[in-house]
Amino acid sequence: MNQSTRILTKLTLIPLNFLYRATFLFTKEKTVWEIKKEQQQALSIKWGAIQSKTNGPYINFQKEKELIHRIRKETEEKNKNNITRTSAYLSFFKKHPEIHWSFLAHMVSRNAGYFMTDLKGEFLSHILEEGFSRQLYDVIEKGNSIIFQDAYPQLLIYEESKKRQKPLFFLCKYFNISPFMEGVWDLFFQSDRSPLLQTALIINEQSHIEELLIKTDEFQALIRQLSYRLQQWLHLSQILFPVFPFKKTTGKTMQNFEKLEKRIALGQNLYILLFHSDHFDSVFQFACDFPHTGSRSDYDPEVFTHQPLTKAIFKEKLSLFKTKNHQKLYSPSWKDAWDQTYDGPFSPSNWFTEESKVWPKIRLVKKTSSHVWMAYWAGLHKMETAYLLKHYSRLFKKK
Repeated sequence: MNQSTRILTKLTLIPLNFLYRATFLFTKEKTVWEIKKEQQQALSIKWGAIQSKTNGPYINFQKEKELIHRIRKETEEKNKNNITRTSAYLSFFKKHPEIHWSFLAHMVSRNAGYFMTDLKGEFLSHILEEGFSRQLYDVIEKGNSIIFQDAYPQLLIYEESKKRQKPLFFLCKYFNISPFMEGVWDLFFQSDRSPLLQTALIINEQSHIEELLIKTDEFQALIRQLSYRLQQWLHLSQILFPVFPFKKTTGKTMQNFEKLEKRIALGQNLYILLFHSDHFDSVFQFACDFPHTGSRSDYDPEVFTHQPLTKAIFKEKLSLFKTKNHQKLYSPSWKDAWDQTYDGPFSPSNWFTEESKVWPKIRLVKKTSSHVWMAYWAGLHKMETAYLLKHYSRLFKKK
């Protein structure tokens, strides 16, 4: 493919994807499931009982004290970095497949790892300022860690409850877990197998990082930067659920990350994609067959390599939905890209204050959107375009 043809590819694919996405802007959300009145009543009673015990239960049994210590220790060990967290979610789901959220968390955490390593990959390491890349990494890593610290103890309490055949969710208070989730887990353990638990976990974790991450001065300063607008334009945030052959891959593009309602709706849409479609078996097989390293070569070794390049090659590599002459883009593993992690401890968020604000959120919504395959490749072409323009503008300035 000659130079002019490759330029034509960019001049058609990028606008075409924009127009294609625009056709879905006005599609309406469809409510797939919503909480029933009897569930509301049961939860309201449970939440009232939980919150009336302001000081929490006093643990006087050695067995429970040992369990609390074990859960804290295991959470700390598994919260070391994106790789350990992602693996822990999948291991738990294999043992307890009724907890769908754990597999959803595994797949979203995989994508968080890809975002992190992109910052040190072939294109972005030359496009974004190093200081901004570090800030963006910090935000992604902290969010990944904050969610794990809150969610993983919940999973382990459930596991022990299942083992003993009695609910132990009164222990949630010892891990600063919201009363919101304590009540939902109790209901689930009593045999509520509706989407309530999975939906509640999505709401809880996004509300949790809203308080501990999104509202912080650090994050607010980040989103005001021009580089943040640039990475939004580049659409660097497709959440991919790999399906082979890879062009059948499904997923969603994450936008307006700073808005709580958008993140919750995205989580619900992703849940529908995984568990209410024909994709689950293929995505689960991928997750089992390819351990997470953070490199995009995990799912697309024909396009990406985790092997470092000897030097930067400032020539166009991308063609239409493939690379030119089987060239590969550098996508490092997480361990090769980063060394600093954020594994807490983090403060409790105390986000759950009014029941009335929660009820409208406890539902599952589905919104038809454009196929992620085109958005994914358009994003790659945007990055390569920005990468080459920045390089050649530097050469022009030197002359």
